[in-house]
Formats: sequence, structure tokens, C-alpha cells
Amino acid sequence: MKRRSFIKNGIIGTLGAGIMPSSILSSRDCTITHSDILGPYWSPNHPHRTILANLEEPGTRIFISGVVTTNDCETPIQNALVDVWQANNDGCYTVFQDCQSGNSNNDQYNLRGLIVTDQNGYYGFESIFPGYYAGRPRHFHYKVTSPSGLELVTQCYFKVDPLIDEDWEENHLGLVIPLEETENGLVGILDIVMNEEASLTSIDNKPFSSPNGFSLDTLYPNPFNNSIKIDFTINNLGYVDIGIYDITGKWILNLIGKQMQSGKYNIVWKGSDVAGNAVASGPYLVIMKFGSSIQTKKIKLIK
Repeated sequence: MKRRSFIKNGIIGTLGAGIMPSSILSSRDCTITHSDILGPYWSPNHPHRTILANLEEPGTRIFISGVVTTNDCETPIQNALVDVWQANNDGCYTVFQDCQSGNSNNDQYNLRGLIVTDQNGYYGFESIFPGYYAGRPRHFHYKVTSPSGLELVTQCYFKVDPLIDEDWEENHLGLVIPLEETENGLVGILDIVMNEEASLTSIDNKPFSSPNGFSLDTLYPNPFNNSIKIDFTINNLGYVDIGIYDITGKWILNLIGKQMQSGKYNIVWKGSDVAGNAVASGPYLVIMKFGSSIQTKKIKLIK
């Protein structure tokens, strides 16, 4: 299997199809995921994407996926934001440091990204195995935000790391995961349990209203052929981000990314990607972010 299609057809494809959730969720111990330090290199406005590392970024490719649930370890949290950032192979953090790497397209946010959990609470991303930073074990940083606004800051470590000993693992319970070697790269699973009651999530797992007030309204026509009009409302001044993604979470293009006054708005998507090329028929996601909250709606292009 080619690396580029691994997320689509491999781990994420299997989990997203709903093949494993019951057995996984019922068999694991139910423990709230431990918090860990934020560190000095988090930045806001990370782009929504499932491939964090530039294709030419040096290092071993790694694929991490998991399930985000409430504190019963069974109720999935849909539309949670999973914010991930890391050091490159040399221990350098983009945005804050001048990193000499394989970042051929000069992406300021290389090795950083936001992933949105699907209706089953699943998330997944591809990157490179993080480098060592400041004598610490290799790690991914996580900031997970549920639609109700609950935030968890934590990190992910790896059992194969020689800097991980019994004391470290004991002090970072549940955060040190095994990795499997495949022909495509390393594969690991980090499930995340938020300290949130299942009763606080909506029955249909749609996102709660943002404290600042916004809504992704009518999308018409849906299904559509040539273009679709997207209506949305914001009730306060704030930064609005609306993007189109394919059903696997791959970014297609951004429609809006700017600060806007309160009001009702609409924007049209004509079925093309960021390069202006027509996309294939099929389902897509419209994802709107306002403040720390997001809303997602599914659309379908028919040609």
C-alpha cells in the first residue's frame, strides 16, 4: 500500500468503517487521560489537516490514531478538536525556531495540525517520528478540546524510546504507547478519555453552540452539481474559518479565513480544490471554526 493512501485505506479506513469500536471500547480500562505540560511551543491557528509533515520531511513516517470519548470510555465525542504539534528530526519546532528541514513548500505550520473527530470519535494523522528535544523522550504534544469547551493538554510517548524507563512510564500513565513497524512506517494508537460526563454531550453528537455564538446554517442544494451555497451566522466579532475536506479529513481548500463582524453571511463553493481543479464526485465535509468551537456538515457532489 502506498504511503499516501495509508490513512485513507489503513488505520483510519478500518476504524472509520465501524469495524472495531465495540470490542475496543469495551475491553480497555476506563481511566481519564492524564494531563501533561503544554510546553513553550504551542501556537494558535494551526491548520486543519491529517498529514502534518511535509512529504520531504526527513525522518520515519508515523501514523497515530485513536478514539476520543467521555469519562465512561464508551460515548464518542464527535467534532472534538485534536491539536497536535511536534519537534522535527533535529528537535526543532517550527513557528518559534528556524528549522532546517525538508519543508519544500515553506509551510510555516509544518509538523502542526488540527484534526476533527468523526461521528465515532475517531481521529488520525500522519507525520514523522518526533526528534529528541531538550533531553526528553520523543513526544507529540496534544491539546484536545471538546465541543462543550472542555480542554485537555497532554503528550504522547513511545515504548520503543530508550529514554523511557519504568519511572517515566509510571509518572505518565496511559501516555506511553507501543508502536508497530509496517512497510509504510510506524503505527500507534492513543485513545483519549476526557473528564466529561456522557450526559453533557448532545444525543446526536452535534457540537454545542459556541459561547460566542455561531452556526453553520443551510447548505443548498445538497446534493449539488455545479455549486453549493453555504449560509452561516456569527453573533460576535471573531475569526471565522470555513474549509472543505474530503470524507477522510484531507484538506481541499479554505473558503474563508478572516475576522468578521456579527451577522448572517453566505459563501459559494464551486467544487474545485485550492489549485482550481475540479474535485471528484462524492461526499465532502464543510467545517466551520469560530473561536475554540467547530461545526461540521456533510455535503455531496454529484456530476
